[in-house]
Amino acid sequence: MELKSNTQRTKNAVLILKHKNIRMKKITNKITSTSTNYADNAEFYVECIDTAKTGKIDIPETDKIRLLFLQKGVCSFSCASNINVLESNRAVLVPPYSSCIINTAGKIQLMIFGMTVDSTLCNNIPFGKLVESENNINEYKQDEFAVLKINKIISGYLNHIKYCLSEGLTDAEFFQIKQKELFCYFKEFYSRKELDQFFKPIITKDIAFSKTIYEISEKSLTIREMAKEMNYRLPVFKKKFKKVFGIPLYKWLCQRKSEKLLHEITCSRKTFTQLSRDFKFSSPAHLCNFCSKIFGDTPKNLRTKKNQQ
Repeated sequence: MELKSNTQRTKNAVLILKHKNIRMKKITNKITSTSTNYADNAEFYVECIDTAKTGKIDIPETDKIRLLFLQKGVCSFSCASNINVLESNRAVLVPPYSSCIINTAGKIQLMIFGMTVDSTLCNNIPFGKLVESENNINEYKQDEFAVLKINKIISGYLNHIKYCLSEGLTDAEFFQIKQKELFCYFKEFYSRKELDQFFKPIITKDIAFSKTIYEISEKSLTIREMAKEMNYRLPVFKKKFKKVFGIPLYKWLCQRKSEKLLHEITCSRKTFTQLSRDFKFSSPAHLCNFCSKIFGDTPKNLRTKKNQQ
């Protein structure tokens, strides 16, 4: 075991104990323990957070979906304009390339599963059939996050994962098996309606196409450049996108921009001048007008209200 300590001891000094890929942090008068099999290239990782600390837990953007399982405690879940209160034994899904914040006000036990959803994995949950069961794909909105109740089967599964991590088991093959096991439990012990609501943020008629769309949408390309990158003629690309996502590409891109902008305004300390440059507004005044139109308030007021929560 390797022991490292900060030579500059302060009241908030943190002693970090590392053993393989398992981390545990002890903070003065408050305990935050974290176990994880995380690796930068892992297709599936699990992070267990057990904390009595009041504060924020940032869930950053990634190309993976994140399943958040709150086993004990109560916390607020904030993703873009959506704010939900999560109670014990509840789960929520964070879509790819979306960030969120967990606000804690007491002891919680939280497990975060990060995973890549591909066609192989979808054999366990027939996403295609879920889509086909609908007359059409309804437009997805951030305020429609579904909270799934953790049943006894999932609860036992989570405790087993946590025990394995605490014992130092971080084998990639093991967690690949456990990922498939989780989706088998979803399929067998939840109704189609529950699954449709919970996985709605990632359900499309073409998983491979939508995955690529999420990836290239991070490059700030024009619609024409996106079509070229995916080797489509522009009219075919627009038609394909609307068929898969259910809404026009331009409208989808505007929604993505709005979600990311609101998150930066309320959760970062960037100046509004910097944000106007980052999001390609001609000026801070243009940014202000955009926020007033889309969010119903100025960037300054949006940030102030968020900080007062």
